[in-house]
Amino acid sequence: MALLAISCGPAAGPAPAAPASVAIPPAPPEASVRAEGGPAGGPVDPSAPLVLPAAAIPPAPWIEPPLDEQERELAERDLFLEHREIALGARVAVFAAPGDGAGAAGRAGGASGAGAPGAAAVGAFAVHQDLGVVGPLKLPAGFIWVGVAGQRDDALYAATPEGALHRAADVRAALRPDGFELRGSVPGATAWDAAGGLIAAAAGERVSVSADEGRTFTSAVVAPGKPVRAVLVRPDGVLVARVPAEAPSHGRPAPPGRAAPPGTFVSSDRGQTWARSTFQPRTLERAGSWIWNGDRVCPAVLSRDGRAWTRAAPANLLYRLPRFRLALSLSTRIIAREAGARRSALVPPAPEPPARGAAAVGREPQCKDPGGLGLTGIGEGGSGHGDCEGALCLRLDFRQPPPTRTWLAAFGDGLCDPARVPPGGKCAAHLVRPPTFAVVDQRAGAVTPVAAPEGCAQPVDLRNAAGVGVLVCRAAGGGAALFVRGAQGPWRAEGTHAIPADAIGRIIAAPDGTLLLLERMRHASAPQREPLQALVRSPLPLGAPQAWRRVVVPDGVAAMPAPGGAALLASSPAASAGGRLDVSLDRPGHPVLALARGVEVSQNLMRIEVHDGRVRVGVLPKPAPELRSEPWYTRDERWHVLTHGGELVPEAPPPGTPADARRFGPAGR
Repeated sequence: MALLAISCGPAAGPAPAAPASVAIPPAPPEASVRAEGGPAGGPVDPSAPLVLPAAAIPPAPWIEPPLDEQERELAERDLFLEHREIALGARVAVFAAPGDGAGAAGRAGGASGAGAPGAAAVGAFAVHQDLGVVGPLKLPAGFIWVGVAGQRDDALYAATPEGALHRAADVRAALRPDGFELRGSVPGATAWDAAGGLIAAAAGERVSVSADEGRTFTSAVVAPGKPVRAVLVRPDGVLVARVPAEAPSHGRPAPPGRAAPPGTFVSSDRGQTWARSTFQPRTLERAGSWIWNGDRVCPAVLSRDGRAWTRAAPANLLYRLPRFRLALSLSTRIIAREAGARRSALVPPAPEPPARGAAAVGREPQCKDPGGLGLTGIGEGGSGHGDCEGALCLRLDFRQPPPTRTWLAAFGDGLCDPARVPPGGKCAAHLVRPPTFAVVDQRAGAVTPVAAPEGCAQPVDLRNAAGVGVLVCRAAGGGAALFVRGAQGPWRAEGTHAIPADAIGRIIAAPDGTLLLLERMRHASAPQREPLQALVRSPLPLGAPQAWRRVVVPDGVAAMPAPGGAALLASSPAASAGGRLDVSLDRPGHPVLALARGVEVSQNLMRIEVHDGRVRVGVLPKPAPELRSEPWYTRDERWHVLTHGGELVPEAPPPGTPADARRFGPAGR
């Protein structure tokens, strides 16, 4: 049986380096680590569970409890899943969910209105080419349409059911409750569109067009006696309108697939005069400066001259362009894309007039799919963790903190300069604009964008635990500059530390708010050559000086936070090949306390933690040699506790524990 070494001074033999001193009041005098319930200074039962000293620092005030089981699914929601692009300008796009009050935009005859109940409550957001994600926007109540127009700047417009038109000078103004001002109106308007410097509205058989930011409108009849159902505007002043289809002359409905499409009319002079289009598409959409039939297989696009339609425009060009929508992804990863052209109100431009034989004329026939356009399967490559032995398996513990009500996230709107990215490099490592960050309230479904903190030009990673977000930024020398932020308040800088910013692997939290940032470890089968490193944060107020300290563990296999700013450190001597385990406790303002040395390990250790002051280890028995290749064979992991005698013994479940949970111990893990 391995011997237990307990000391209040430095442990004999190799041990982790002593932590840097921090500005924390010293702990009160304490007895040696003792068995629970045993008399202080009395005999110690070697078989009794080891109990750690009491924490000297009270819990952090910013702690958020984990979501309960019924709320866990909230953490899996994509709050922007239902958001669709409802307006597109030269440098900005507006997105909203059906419940936000607007329907589809840019599609002739698209639905509009209040939308379905129960939709996401985050509100409408904008993505700006220069500003990133902006929102939630304060759109006029009951709006039925949103558009973007402007010769120099992208102004936002919104129309209400009575035909009133409101304008916000830009996305910043749209954030204010009074940001939208009433401009002109088109009574009875049922369809709107805007692009470039033009705004168009359809009411009855007329289309009204404004070239002075919606103050005044001029109107013209498109097709006498036919109400206009939709109108599309191109930035160069070309307009397209749709009217109902002609009724069959014999009075009977046309057979399926042979019904006449709605009538399409074109204007090349800003809506002053209209002519029936030489091509009659079945559907009609606007994407960038394309007004087209929306058919990727058989595309037909209105050409630059505003009269002829071409079938030679490559639809793949449109789909290859990155969209503003990609910026609305929320993640703890730092995501960036190359600055440059993306799909907008100007890109792609209208195509050249068709060459001989490439024009689309007459009624659009049924498209014949030539085949070969199916999706290519993507192979799924498995990457297992490989085999591990004994204590070395602790390096495979990838547990994440449980989700809480609020968390910090990064939008996918970071930008990099492609000229600065070396061959094979990552865009996100060479930012010219950091991403916008967000405070996400899981219960309320609310997203509040926040700017990156000053002094963090190159964010590397974002981690969340217990209601606080930790942003890791790359400092000038490559070290980790840390910034923290809770559900309320600003970012707070908490120093630069001598650990590579790119080496941070994950965050772990103790119940009192002690945090530990663990360095990424190599594969469990790789030989241990470098010490394990971690940054430990005491549960102090956010922004407290010297809250973090660096811990280095030679031959380390695990590091876990413990109450009071402590860290439980586990190592396995290289020569033991995972067959021995050393455990120690690193506390702020104290020498490292050795808890056990040379613990014999005959099974695989999968996890280690501090639970109710005890050191517990998840043990997964090794299968018998004859069963290792059997696919049906399963093994049960069970919690063990570390004793004063330096052994791992099965943890006794408390009275009343259900039989199916007994193997996991009191935590029910």
